[in-house]
Amino acid sequence: MEADRRVREALRALIDRALDRVQGHPAGHLLSGERERLEIALDLPLNLREEELDKATHEVDKKLNDAVHGLLTHRAIFRPGRVLCLRCRSSECEHAVPRGAKTVFGGYSQSGVPRFVDYGEYLLKAQDPRVGELFGAADRLVTRVVGGEEVMERLLPSIRKDMDGYQIHGQVVAGWFRAPDRSGRSRAMALSFQIISSQPKRRKRSYGLNVLGVGPGGEGLEQLHERLRPVPWSSPVRWAQSALRTMNNAAPRRLEGLLSGLARRLERNVRSSSRRTTHAEIHHEDGARPTRMALMDLARAGDADLLVDRRHNTRIVLGQRGRCHVFSPEGKLVTSVRYPQGSIDRKRRSGTWRVPEEHELSSLRALASRASPDNADDIE
Repeated sequence: MEADRRVREALRALIDRALDRVQGHPAGHLLSGERERLEIALDLPLNLREEELDKATHEVDKKLNDAVHGLLTHRAIFRPGRVLCLRCRSSECEHAVPRGAKTVFGGYSQSGVPRFVDYGEYLLKAQDPRVGELFGAADRLVTRVVGGEEVMERLLPSIRKDMDGYQIHGQVVAGWFRAPDRSGRSRAMALSFQIISSQPKRRKRSYGLNVLGVGPGGEGLEQLHERLRPVPWSSPVRWAQSALRTMNNAAPRRLEGLLSGLARRLERNVRSSSRRTTHAEIHHEDGARPTRMALMDLARAGDADLLVDRRHNTRIVLGQRGRCHVFSPEGKLVTSVRYPQGSIDRKRRSGTWRVPEEHELSSLRALASRASPDNADDIE
């Protein structure tokens, strides 16, 4: 029917306008490939005069803009390793990422810019009694639970008023975790685990756990996860996120209890992990001699099994059953991991792992010429 066609065309025009708003927003890429819905209220006066049409059009356009902005602000707060910058309204700006592996989130400045502080200095300023453990000989993890008001206290009232339902309810700061840098040497790093929530207009408040930090050398957490096995904070984070998934306008006391529980689980998990892997980590730091399995895979590797990680300038040797061995340019083993075939294929297609040039493989070729099951223990 003609009437249905005209309504359909009007609806399509509204959708196209909303998509234009999404594409023009700094965080618009966060909705790429996602199915989302916007809810807007339309006032349709039946006796609308032609001269009022411009005003009505402006009001509808503003409602579309507000709805898109609210939705994207909500999406932007859940960015691995990053925090929402309230001044830029984005987690993609330069202010949103920590400046170093040993820093934690110290709260917002008056204008809403995130502040990052060295974890040792953070504990000293807070007069935390456990600060000495952070610098002791024992490899201990020190955690501290911080209330939401403490991280938001510097914000100007005008910034607080314009936060679009965004809130940090508290965080656990923790260090030191241990992670290998790009040369394979174990380094200390700290992380901030934040309970955050957002409530777009006319939607329920949604809670989530934000893990904030960078690995050694500024490596992103997503990349670090790919080569860090096991990830020492993954189990406690899954527990906390599972608890948050069912929350709706949770009581502050319940959120405080969840943060305390997360801190306990982080410390317990790292202690048990350290007991299991102390020997392996010491061996890794001492130069990481290639293991027998790594040498066997290297000895039988063809040209198609040798790659270069363009992000870290490391050499990748593909073995059987998904085994991947990472070598430094000098031929020292950094780590060995196991990837599904799909992950290996994606790294190839994206160019993360590229075909090496001949000079880049000289150290591996020299090592491969001596690699065999019989002499594996003799190769340094």
